[in-house]
Amino acid sequence: MKKKELKNSNRGITLVALVVTIVVLLILAGITIVYVFGENGIFKLAQDAKDKTDQAKNDEQEYLNNIGNTINEYIDGNGGTTNPPDQPNPPKPEEPTIVGIVDKIQTENKIVEDKNGNKITVPGGFKIVPNSPEGTEEGAKVEYTYNGDGTPAVQDGIVIEDEEGNQFVWIPVGEIKNKDGSTTTITLGRYTFASNGTPTLQQNADNYTQTVTVTCQGETQYQELISNSGNTAAKNLGDFVTKTKANGGYYLGRYEASKGTDNKVKSQCDKVAWVDITQPNAATNARNMYSSNYVESDLINSYSWDTAIVFIQKYSENSNYANKKSVNSSRLNTGKAGDKVCNIHDMASNCFECSTEHHTYTGNPCVRRGGHYSSSGTTSYRDSHNATGASTNISFRPLLYTK
Repeated sequence: MKKKELKNSNRGITLVALVVTIVVLLILAGITIVYVFGENGIFKLAQDAKDKTDQAKNDEQEYLNNIGNTINEYIDGNGGTTNPPDQPNPPKPEEPTIVGIVDKIQTENKIVEDKNGNKITVPGGFKIVPNSPEGTEEGAKVEYTYNGDGTPAVQDGIVIEDEEGNQFVWIPVGEIKNKDGSTTTITLGRYTFASNGTPTLQQNADNYTQTVTVTCQGETQYQELISNSGNTAAKNLGDFVTKTKANGGYYLGRYEASKGTDNKVKSQCDKVAWVDITQPNAATNARNMYSSNYVESDLINSYSWDTAIVFIQKYSENSNYANKKSVNSSRLNTGKAGDKVCNIHDMASNCFECSTEHHTYTGNPCVRRGGHYSSSGTTSYRDSHNATGASTNISFRPLLYTK
């Protein structure tokens, strides 16, 4: 009896094990079928890999065929204008031109080009003044005549204006492109001028760190980078030279300085010139004219004054502007436009102008430039003056350059 029960028990265990085994095999079979034949199974993945490989081969062959066609077109003289499918020629980016920003205040320093491809850096907070219509007051009139269509060209003297109406004129340096295809080079430097206006470069701005003496009007000697006996030197001559050459130019006040109701420097039309001011105070006021992230202002230096004369003589009918004298002896610090050339007023008339150049004679170290309403001084005139003395016939002019 016991043997029979044991035999039946073993048979039961064997039957259960068989059932479990079959179930496990069925599960494994199902998993295997899914893994092999399912949507992401081995066969499907293998087929996808094969399809992608075939497509890559076709794409590569098509690209090679297109290259061959392009080479054939060059050989045939067609210039190779054909591109692979779906790979068109990228559009050439438009050069920023001056026309699109005329009369629009800029929110940052912007480099644009005039119609002839010359670079102009327009400061943030300023706009380019458009060509003035007929009937505009002569003193305020801006004339762009070089291109013949009223569009601003550097050869005209491009005028910019801030939101308060202060105006400055762009003085280009370096190689200037002319409309006839020629070029003119204007070197930033210190010059002397012959009786016929011919300039002689005395000091290239590249060696501004050297104390180079300029001799003119006989034995009189002048220097930059000197600050003594009360005369104030340039704020940062190196910065002016570096930024001017990098930006392709600088800005000269369009008018002699005038004093606003806020006792700040103005460069505006038909204002009474700011006189009875010492050279150090003139320098301080010119430097405080602007406090922004876009521009630096200073009193004129010998580089800015002399280079402006060279520019004017190159691009105006005044080929001997360096020796031009006061145009109207009856004017007394009026600030009116007695002398206008390349949109710049009164370098040859109205008042002498303080500069940062230094006279070697310590008694009168301030160097004043330009002509005066009742004197024989000329545009390129250099003369000594007491830096701490004030006079009714001496004013000043602000200089501006972009950061």
